[in-house]
Amino acid sequence: MLRYLLSLIPGVILFFVFYVIKLEEGNFLLRDFGRISFLYLTFALVITPIITLTKKDSIAPYRRVFGILAFLFAVAHWMVYFYMEYIYQKTFFVPAHFRELDVFSGVVAFLIMAVLAITSNNFAVRLLKGSWKKLQSFTYPLFLLAVFHVAFASRFDSFYMIAIGILIFLRTFAYLREKNTSSGSISTKATRYRCVPCGWIYDEKYGDPDSGIAPGTRFEDIPDNWVCPVCGVGKKDFVPCEELHEKDDIPARVVEKNLLNPTTLELIIETAELLEVIPGQFGRIVFKDRDGIFYRSYSIVESNEKRLTFCIKLTSGRWGYALKNLKIGENIALEGIYGSFVLEKNANPKVFIATGTGLSPLINMMRQIPDEEKTLLFWVQDSKSLFYTELLKSIPKLTTHIFLSREEVIGYHYGRVDCMKFDFPKGTEFYLCGNPEMIEKTISDLKMQGFDKIYHEIF
Repeated sequence: MLRYLLSLIPGVILFFVFYVIKLEEGNFLLRDFGRISFLYLTFALVITPIITLTKKDSIAPYRRVFGILAFLFAVAHWMVYFYMEYIYQKTFFVPAHFRELDVFSGVVAFLIMAVLAITSNNFAVRLLKGSWKKLQSFTYPLFLLAVFHVAFASRFDSFYMIAIGILIFLRTFAYLREKNTSSGSISTKATRYRCVPCGWIYDEKYGDPDSGIAPGTRFEDIPDNWVCPVCGVGKKDFVPCEELHEKDDIPARVVEKNLLNPTTLELIIETAELLEVIPGQFGRIVFKDRDGIFYRSYSIVESNEKRLTFCIKLTSGRWGYALKNLKIGENIALEGIYGSFVLEKNANPKVFIATGTGLSPLINMMRQIPDEEKTLLFWVQDSKSLFYTELLKSIPKLTTHIFLSREEVIGYHYGRVDCMKFDFPKGTEFYLCGNPEMIEKTISDLKMQGFDKIYHEIF
C-alpha cells in the first residue's frame, strides 16, 4: 500500500498543476485525467530500462503499481467523457460515434488496460502461470494505441511529446548499452532454491521483486504466504539448489537446434572449456532478456568434449520464449554443471522410468553401462509426442517399453506407465525422472513390491 501512496504523489501534484492553477487548458478534467493516466503508463514502461541501466531490481514492483494507477486515472478519464457525451449530447452509444478514430482507439486501449489491471495481482500470476508475462507484454501495443488516441483527438502537445521522448530515449539507451556490453558473469553466488514442480530458481541475490521480495532476502526470511511466481506453489515445495563450486559463468555458443516434436527441442551448445559431466547431471543455462538475467536448469542428454546436448520441453513462458529466439551461433553462458541424480556403481539390475523430457538424464545414464542388461519404461501421450526412438534402439542391451496414454498403437503399451505389469528381479535399482504424479505413484507401487533402491528426480 505504501508504494501506491508514494506513487500517487506525482499524479496528485500534476492534477493540482493542471486543474487548480489552471495552466493553459488544464482546467478540463477530461484532459487532466487522460494526461495523468498516460504519464503513469509511461512510468510503467520506463521501469525496465531503468533497471537495465542502474541494476536496481528493487524498483521492479513499481511496474505493476504504475500500471494500476494508469488504469484508475483512465477510468476517471472515461467517466468524465461519458458524462459530457451522454448527459449533454446523447452521442456516446450511437454506433457512428465508435467509428471515430479517437473514440475507437481509446476504447480498445481502455479494454486492454482493464485486462492488464485485473491480472496485475499474485492470484492472476498463479492462475495464468507462464502465460502471465505474455499477457502483460500487451502493454506495448497499449501504449501505441494510447498515442494514437491522443493524436486522433488532436490533443498532442508538448506534454505528450516530452513523455514519449523520454521513454524512447531511455529504452534506446538501455538497449544500446546492453548490446555493447558482454553478457558478463556473476562472480558472487547466492544461495538458490529450486521449485520442485516447475524448476524455477529462487536466487537470494536477485530476490523476487515483482512479488515484493527485495534482492538479498534470505529464503528463510520470505513470508510464508509467498508463492512461486511461475506455478504458484508455496515455500514447502522448494528444495536447496546448492552450487558445487563458485566461478564465473562459462561462455558458450549455440551449435544446433532441432525440433524433435512440436513441443520438444534438442539444443546443442559448445562451451569455451572442457567440462566434467557425470551422466544424470544437469546444466544451468544463463539467459538474458529485457527483464534481466535468469537461469534455467536442463538435464544433459549427451556430453562430447565441449559439446553438451539438452532435450527441453518448450513452454509458453519466459524460458520458452527465450529458447525459441535463440539463434545458431549465438553466444550464451553456462553457469555450471550440477546434480546428484547419478548412476550407482554396482552390479544390480537397473530399470529406468521416464515421462516426456524426463528421458534426458536417463539416456546419458544408460549409455554409461553399455555391457549391462537394462530396461526402460517410457510414457508419452501419443505417437506424435515420441522422440529419440532411433537413439534408444542404438543403446546396447536395452529393453524398451513405450506407453501411450491417449492412443492405441500396435507395438506400444496403451495407458500410463505401470511398473506393476512387470516382474523385476530382487535387488533391482530404479531411476525415475518425470512428472510428480508418475514418480509418486511409481515409488508407492515399487515399495509395495518390496523394492527400496529407488532414485528419482522430478521435472
